[in-house]
Parts: sequence; C-alpha cells; structure tokens
Amino acid sequence: MAKVYTGKVMIPGDKIEEYFKIMAEAEKQREPFRQNLLQLNQEFYEYLQSKFSHRTALKHSSIVDLFVEFICRQTDVEKIEDITRGMVNTHFKNWWRRKVWDSTRPDELRVALRKFFVFLAEEKGIVNEKALKALQGTRQRTEPT
Repeated sequence: MAKVYTGKVMIPGDKIEEYFKIMAEAEKQREPFRQNLLQLNQEFYEYLQSKFSHRTALKHSSIVDLFVEFICRQTDVEKIEDITRGMVNTHFKNWWRRKVWDSTRPDELRVALRKFFVFLAEEKGIVNEKALKALQGTRQRTEPT
C-alpha cells in the first residue's frame, strides 16, 4: 500500500552526502511519473478553460499543481490508481495548511481535486474510485418541510 511520508528525519552528519545522493536518485526515478502528472494537469487546465473562466481554470489547475508536488515529494505513489483516499483528503489538506500561505478553503481543495479526478476518469480513462469516492460532496441535502 502507498505511504505518506510524515515527521522528521534524523541524519547523522557523516551520512548527509549519502542521503543527498539517495534523494537525487529517487527524484530521478520519479521524474517520468511527475512529468506525466504535470502533462495531465496542463490538459486539465485547457479542458477547464473551455468550460469556465480563466481565473477559475487557473485556480483549479494551481491547486492540482501543488497536489502533484505533494504526491511526488511526500508519498511513494508511482501510479495515479495508487493514490489513496487519505492522500486526497486528510494528508493533502494538512500538508496544504503547513506549506501554502493563502486563503483557499478546504472545500475549494476538494472541488479542484474532484474536478481533476473526474476529468481523468471521463476524458483520459484513468479511474481511481477511491479518490473519487473520497472527494464526493460531504454536505447532505435535506428535503424542505
């Protein structure tokens, strides 16, 4: 199962060069996956521009761009289908709060990611049921009395 890297890493001073070498190799191995996600995000942006305003398309695409950063740097996921429910919800939202300084609400993150995963499913045939299910609206509609 895919893992999310959290916490701090203690590296002895005499092992720091070895650590940097291992990290560079890991980044190099993940680069094709990262480039694939960035290409999909570019196509997502173009798709959104045909349906929404430039500002809305840019906002959703920017959120997905940072989601790509999160997935590539904080997890060991190698396929879109391996992204878990917790990664698109709890882990990404917590990471966003710690790393990104802006006024984006958690609901806006969910909407942007839901649109991205729906785009992947409907336009690209890449289906991740776990992510789609996790990103469904949480608000329940009630019938008027």
